[in-house]
Amino acid sequence: MSKIAYIGVGNMGRAMILRLLAAGHSVTAYNRTPEKARVVEQAGAVLARTPAAAVENADIIFSSVTNVEASREVWTGPQGILAGKPRPRALAAECSTLSHDWVMELAGLVKAKGLRYVDCPVAGRPDAAEAGELRVYIGGDKTDLEELRPYIAPFSKKIFHFGPVGAGTAYKLIYNLLGVIQVASVGEAMLQCEAAGIDLHTAAEAFALGYTGSKHVSHHSATMAEGARNQPVGFSGKGRLKDSQYGVEFARKLGRQSLVGEAASAVFNQMVETGMGDLNDSELIDALRAVAAKRRN
Repeated sequence: MSKIAYIGVGNMGRAMILRLLAAGHSVTAYNRTPEKARVVEQAGAVLARTPAAAVENADIIFSSVTNVEASREVWTGPQGILAGKPRPRALAAECSTLSHDWVMELAGLVKAKGLRYVDCPVAGRPDAAEAGELRVYIGGDKTDLEELRPYIAPFSKKIFHFGPVGAGTAYKLIYNLLGVIQVASVGEAMLQCEAAGIDLHTAAEAFALGYTGSKHVSHHSATMAEGARNQPVGFSGKGRLKDSQYGVEFARKLGRQSLVGEAASAVFNQMVETGMGDLNDSELIDALRAVAAKRRN
């Protein structure tokens, strides 16, 4: 049986590890805060003290962390993945949403270590991971993908292969930026409806049933209309800001404009600046209310 190392036991990583364990795989996990990894330990995962220890003799390495800084630390730190001793030509799959520049640099570092690299960002929230319904966006060699596929299958319902290393991340950045734009637009539109005296529940239903009615629009407009506070975080305001910044940066790298992306990034920057960045992204409407109130005063 192949040994799997999984680095990063956040909301998404935890759900993915539980799916791997339920499918009968052996998993050694590392998380910077061990207490947050107890659930997977109780389910059968072995907890390691460092990323290097987690990947000892590993055949498959997954990483799922917050941002470039966290990824750089777990891969290249003194006790990072690349300081460990996985099996020769082990497959390394980075599942995080990261900048394209870092992914390409990381791929080179991994290959220099004698390992194989696949960028493997996933789309979907933790509840989708728990249900095994993530979409996976692959950049890498087709043969490597086929070897990795049985280990992706437990947490995914669809695997897209976009091309060589970097292509999966390229698509994920474009995809996530489109999502950021939609959620930012919903927040502004719902706040405008409120200012115009339009009932928010009626507005949300009308948005959902019109050509505007994407899953993002339908879900977020309804949630904003409910006015729920301190919801379980599926995607934080800080996460949306991070993804928008990486997406706009990639558009510039391509020599293409992202004017709408820049505007959406500015909207989520307002959410972070109001101190609400750790809240669920649907609470953006409260941040925009605070911004509007400040401007009136």
